[in-house]
Amino acid sequence: MGRIAKTEDNIVGIPKSVSVTAKGYVYWNATTTWVDKANGTGKRADHKKECIGVILCPGSDWKKDRRMYANPTYYQLFPSNKGSSQNTQAGKASTARKEYPQRFDCISVGLYAVADKLAEESGLYDVLLDVFGTENTQLIMDLAMYMISGETAVMQHFPHWAASHAIFSDSIRSDSFISAFEKEISLSLINKFKNSWAPVALGDGRVFVCYDSTNTNSRAKGVFLVQKGHAKDDPEEEQVNTEYVIRQKDGLPITFNVYPGSINDISEAANMFDCLSELKKSKQRHQERNKNTEDNISIAVIADRGYVSYDNIKDLRDKGIGFIFLLKKNMDITNEVLDNHIDEVKKSANFMLKNGKFALTVKKKIFLDDEKESWFHIVWDSELETSHRYALENDLIGKANNLKKNMEKRTRMTGENLKGYRKYFNISCHEDGTLKVNQRGRGSGKTASVPAYVIDSFERNSAAIDKAHKCCGYIVYVSDQEMTAAETIETLVRRDGVEKTFRALKSWLGMDKIGVHSENSMQAKNLIWFVASVIRTQLFTKTETARLREKKRNSIPAVVDLLEEIRADKDLLTGTYARRYLPTKLQKRILNLTGVTLEDIDAVIENLTD
Repeated sequence: MGRIAKTEDNIVGIPKSVSVTAKGYVYWNATTTWVDKANGTGKRADHKKECIGVILCPGSDWKKDRRMYANPTYYQLFPSNKGSSQNTQAGKASTARKEYPQRFDCISVGLYAVADKLAEESGLYDVLLDVFGTENTQLIMDLAMYMISGETAVMQHFPHWAASHAIFSDSIRSDSFISAFEKEISLSLINKFKNSWAPVALGDGRVFVCYDSTNTNSRAKGVFLVQKGHAKDDPEEEQVNTEYVIRQKDGLPITFNVYPGSINDISEAANMFDCLSELKKSKQRHQERNKNTEDNISIAVIADRGYVSYDNIKDLRDKGIGFIFLLKKNMDITNEVLDNHIDEVKKSANFMLKNGKFALTVKKKIFLDDEKESWFHIVWDSELETSHRYALENDLIGKANNLKKNMEKRTRMTGENLKGYRKYFNISCHEDGTLKVNQRGRGSGKTASVPAYVIDSFERNSAAIDKAHKCCGYIVYVSDQEMTAAETIETLVRRDGVEKTFRALKSWLGMDKIGVHSENSMQAKNLIWFVASVIRTQLFTKTETARLREKKRNSIPAVVDLLEEIRADKDLLTGTYARRYLPTKLQKRILNLTGVTLEDIDAVIENLTD
């Protein structure tokens, strides 16, 4: 063994394929020879070892500090490193190019560490693990991270993304593997996950949940869920309907359902109310088993005007589920409440200093044959009044222009066409033959003949328009439980959380279109979107205080970018990874808010393999 110079310029990295003795001497497996076995039955491999140096700090864990003092034998084995310092690439037996690695030399670890922390704290990871097992859970988490990071759901690009990111799976899965995985995830397993996750996310006590649905265009052929429905952009587009229930206080997704595009909102809501009823019963049974009756579960649904119907309200009451609905402006009960109480709302006693709004609560029946009364909350907002007035006048201008064009062209119109204009215009017209119109319903190609009308003249209905202007700035909510107007408004502060969830799904998680071609794949894709939305919502909630200081630099896309920039670089000699840079001030703030420490980051890096 050659003499070892323990000087700074003789420090090199410890190469692979070495063994280290108790005294810290490093031995290199120089050659492999085949020798006869003692019993004469064949040959065995024998390694000729050469001492190439001593570790930097004898007695320490050399795997954590892979540096050593080299001896002359080291430089004979690795001549390209002769005269190198501690920053020189060592361990290269030659200058020959290596095979392209599966993992890149720079790996992003920040998002993984945060996603892992959030999934563990919320119980999401345990629920996934219990339902899908270790391997499938790891892949679901990887795909959810990919959606958050890449802002896409196109899985063809996942392998490239995974090569530069820390992932939960033991290896990088190909897009064909992911496609097969999505087809194999059964609906029964997805339902089992939803039934397990919802009670965890719901919590105890009185819980307000927000409910809404959205449609997503899809051109998948032969998939039952893809049907023509009531798309806002193009009724000819085939679509899939997705509904979400979120926790009102922080926007955490509780459960979801996927329906054919032809199903209307009212029918979807009825099915979700059944799910919530079963969830409530499940929570009650769990509490009874654990003798915990202090925080009896009470669920109240917050929903938009599109879900208000006699059947839905009766259904909620029968199931013991509360509700707060925003009422439609054209409902008879809304007009009745405003007509009777609009002059009382803006009295000084009804002004709420906290939010600068006027509000009045009255007790009435929603429907004439209603069995019980509900609480109506009439709210007036000055900012809302301005926007309502502008919207009303712009609508009137548009309607007047359309009426004028149709009158000049003597366009024949149906009574249904004219109905939308008669609310604010007095129209004089005469009948002129018939028109064929498509009948409503699922039948295709069916038509009916209806009378046609031609406009002779029209004028603004000043009384109706003045009444509409008087109602500008007013909105009416109804609740099944006794609440003050102030309590209702406070509860409704985050009612748009479900809309924000859909906006995030479509804008930043790739749900603007569904590119799958089987029923199972579509259900599995929605499961992964749900998991991604749970993690992203938690990240949004955890970093909320940062956005109060500076919104633009702490938006979720900006936060994800900051986490992505926390990286580990590969030591080309040892094959291990380490952080090269300290986190920035902004990165430290995000890590602190999410509860992730630098030790957590380094633990992730330590488990990285090339």
